[in-house]
Amino acid sequence: MELEVYNPAGAVRASQTHAPRLDTLSGRTICEVSNAMWETHRTFPLIRELLQARFPDATVVPYTEFPSGSHFIDVEGIGEALQKKGCQAVIGGNSA
Repeated sequence: MELEVYNPAGAVRASQTHAPRLDTLSGRTICEVSNAMWETHRTFPLIRELLQARFPDATVVPYTEFPSGSHFIDVEGIGEALQKKGCQAVIGGNSA
């Protein structure tokens, strides 16, 4: 007899932890998603300004166009909301 034992915690080993990096942000649609934890109203506008100076043909969709707060962005539907806006890259923030 052979038994296979599984971890009861349900942990799954990830083969890739992040999406592949884009070769450039030029011409891309970049979306901001906020967990509303720390100074979002200060940091995202600065990041947006710096990105647009470096990649003037990129489009940055501000965090105000998405649900905000960790309970609202940690949901299954956030991916669909990002797709509807045409997001090709996402900046998630901020930390506490």
